[in-house]
Amino acid sequence: MVPLVSLCLLFSFGSLGCSESKVDPSTSSVTGNPSPLLWGDFPRERPSCVKGIHLTSWMAGNKKERARFDKLLAETELNTVVIDVKEIEGEVYIPGVKLDNRIDVYVPAVRDIKEYLSTLKDRGVYTIARIVVFKDFRLAKEKPEWAVQSSSPLPKAVENGFDPQVWVDNKGSPWGDPYNPWVWKYNIDIAVQAVELGFQEVQFDYIRFPSDGSTRLCVYSKPHSIDSSTKALAMFLKKAQERLKPMGANISIDVFGLAGSNDDGLGIGQKLSGLLESIDTVSPMMYPSHYAKGEFGIKDPNSSPYETVYRSVKDTLKVIGNKNVELRPYLQDFSLRGVRYTAKEVNDQIQAALDLGVSEWLLWNPGCRYTEEALEPHIRR
Repeated sequence: MVPLVSLCLLFSFGSLGCSESKVDPSTSSVTGNPSPLLWGDFPRERPSCVKGIHLTSWMAGNKKERARFDKLLAETELNTVVIDVKEIEGEVYIPGVKLDNRIDVYVPAVRDIKEYLSTLKDRGVYTIARIVVFKDFRLAKEKPEWAVQSSSPLPKAVENGFDPQVWVDNKGSPWGDPYNPWVWKYNIDIAVQAVELGFQEVQFDYIRFPSDGSTRLCVYSKPHSIDSSTKALAMFLKKAQERLKPMGANISIDVFGLAGSNDDGLGIGQKLSGLLESIDTVSPMMYPSHYAKGEFGIKDPNSSPYETVYRSVKDTLKVIGNKNVELRPYLQDFSLRGVRYTAKEVNDQIQAALDLGVSEWLLWNPGCRYTEEALEPHIRR
């Protein structure tokens, strides 16, 4: 079933599901004074149809790179940027929050973040703060008692500078305990600070339990099961909603692309139907390169971007049902595993979503090098 909001967009605004700007780009809607040309729909408001790209904080903070992104925003249909506020290393790229209220984890990747956000919003660009939640190196080093523990010491933990009781995955990466309310509070504090600085939406990533290692050794602060893991994530989101909604912020989550097709938790707590109550938007990472060969009966999903995304979107819409949650998939704009992605492959994914009434999307490229040819030109109004 296509969510009502998607159908309304589709039929109210035309085939692209987006409205035309109601703002005269040459004047301010408040004062009537000259204002910057709009790159999005409305100054300081959520676009009618989010079309965005992800930026690392280091890219957003680099003036030369920023000029490149500004050009994309000005000349194409893009109207949204997702900027990292915290990544898996645990560094926090905005000032004002300390780990356990005393440990400084701030790294000034974007020194003028408040001014930059204000400029983007003045031009109608929607701003989203991406926060990696439970995969957190710095937290595990500074507060090992807040991390997932191991029932048996793991040599790789010590090799990577962590206490021997800290659980790490196959790559030596530690995780904050998703049951621990102090870990919840810390990440929500970061989200609140991001909104206070000017972000309009908070996007929680790695909103899941550990994988890719000897997870049978994982020891949590509370009894662990398939049901309890999803309930813990849902409670974290509820706590986040209680603090962010009064501030006027929207909330979104990133989940595995298969979370909409296998609503069983995937062994990491991502039972999608149980995570929708406290959020506005879900962004499954529907990268065709990340699906196993044969998934959905498709010989090579990576070589079939339209079919892969179409099936993923269709399944996810069924899980969302009539809940008031927007589907905004992350789509692949990078090449991996021997398949080169060009404008055609990116367009195929966008079209697959659109054919099912889903008009919002985000593009991901690890190096923040986006395919301009895949994007429609910006229409001045």
